[in-house]
Amino acid sequence: MKFIQINTYGQEGSWFEHYYKHNPNNPVGNKPEHITYSIKPLIPDYVTTIMNFGCSNGRDFIPFQDNYDIIGFDLVPGDYIEWVCKTDNLIYYQCSMEDYQKNNTKIEHKDLSKTLVYTNVSLFYLKDKQEQFISYLLNKGCKNMIFQEYKSSGHGYFQPGKHKNLFKEKNYKRQDIIGFTYLDNKK
Repeated sequence: MKFIQINTYGQEGSWFEHYYKHNPNNPVGNKPEHITYSIKPLIPDYVTTIMNFGCSNGRDFIPFQDNYDIIGFDLVPGDYIEWVCKTDNLIYYQCSMEDYQKNNTKIEHKDLSKTLVYTNVSLFYLKDKQEQFISYLLNKGCKNMIFQEYKSSGHGYFQPGKHKNLFKEKNYKRQDIIGFTYLDNKK
């Protein structure tokens, strides 16, 4: 695993233990979300990299770890995480989505034309900057995105703005989560 620290974030203690260490109370666990298996056969053949914002302990990389390069972003130091996925082809950035958009020179993966970007209940942290984030990904060449977010609730929302016509909405087995997909139909 290659670990690159872009920024440090002031969250520590039980929050880290809750999501990034193996313990019986961990709601994240080590099983990938159903959506990861559902979308795998739909990914165009030219995609070589899976990029996950809010990757937690890497559980959603498991279906992809043997066939793709994997790049994760989260706020926790990489050496603190007890990874559940293989890490031999993992690049991990301790970095927020906002910091990612700042064209940081430490971020090596600039061209997203062969990348699938995935988030699992992370995009809502951007609140009114979601459209800006999607535009940034599109400007970097991204043609494949999966955003899985909470349905309308106190937790968050999905607001793709001018890009709303790109996305197809689908529920992927969880009642509290809705998936928004934008996949290139070219194989």
